[in-house]
Amino acid sequence: MTSKSGILFGSSAQLTASSLADVAALAVSVDCNSDADRRPILQQLASDGLLDLGLTGSQGTYLDQVRVIAELSSACMTTAFSAWAHRMTVEYLSLFVGSELEELAQTVRTAQRPGSTALASTFRAAGGQAELTVTSVSVDDRHQATGFIPWASNLYEDAVIVTGILSDGVRRIAVLDRASEGITVNDAVGLLALDATRSGSIAIDQLSFNNNRFLPADFDVFVKTVRPTFLVFQTALCLGLAAASLAAIEELRGVGVSLAPQVDERRAELARLSSLTEQAARWLDARNEKLPFNIVQLRLDAAHLTTAATQLELMVRGGAAYSAHSPTARRVREALFLPVQSPTEAQLQWELQHSA
Repeated sequence: MTSKSGILFGSSAQLTASSLADVAALAVSVDCNSDADRRPILQQLASDGLLDLGLTGSQGTYLDQVRVIAELSSACMTTAFSAWAHRMTVEYLSLFVGSELEELAQTVRTAQRPGSTALASTFRAAGGQAELTVTSVSVDDRHQATGFIPWASNLYEDAVIVTGILSDGVRRIAVLDRASEGITVNDAVGLLALDATRSGSIAIDQLSFNNNRFLPADFDVFVKTVRPTFLVFQTALCLGLAAASLAAIEELRGVGVSLAPQVDERRAELARLSSLTEQAARWLDARNEKLPFNIVQLRLDAAHLTTAATQLELMVRGGAAYSAHSPTARRVREALFLPVQSPTEAQLQWELQHSA
């Protein structure tokens, strides 16, 4: 591993230096503009083959995808988060979509339409923490759904949403259109960070859809298959941001000498977690043996490291970081999102306690 921001897991990502520089150059304007449209960058990444890595027909592996997400996060968490949400939707549709939705799945894979992963309640239901927040009943040959999704991102008008639904008492995974009558999005604005991720809550009222909008997959099999990828990619988000903060501290060599032991400790933790994340990503590619560590713990440790690294950067940078538009302040705000990102820190802790 190098101490520079975008390079983790033993080698550089497939993102070109110029592409990453373009993302970094726009980070400030994206951070200050809740109306910034991330669809063009998603389309460019998809065109470059960087949003389906690891899947059949792609140009690389899950480890390559982890590298790309971490690289993006080191430059702009908003862009990385939107890419992560889209990439997870690609995962769901590529692995489980039925023949009737193959064309729709392809429009998401190529980012002609943005993907929105709305599975927070799905994962909680699978873990026994709560029941699904959207229900549906059969009406003739269609289904009618009602409910509420507290949080999802990439909620552009043309978004494709994947979420869990309790349908006639059976848990299922559905693919919905953001623009459908019966779906209302309440935009989340004024966020401390990621204001341009088009996040918000979703109210569903008498939404009617065809049976083919349910993925032909057992609910528990779906969750068991996709959740490790979900958590590993989230870990990459954390580590890319942590690496950026530690790289910024490195640029201030000689400043904050008294904090050097803490800096060394954070670097060692970054190296440890990066090694585990690389191992987890290689496992996603092979899935031929059991991992010797808990991915939930890895995700939690990565979030803790990122919060600590950004706070350390703030201390070393000093007063110059107190400007709301400084890169340090932006990274601090981005890290503050991690404890509330689903699964939240409380949910991760609950899961670890109940899996012991």
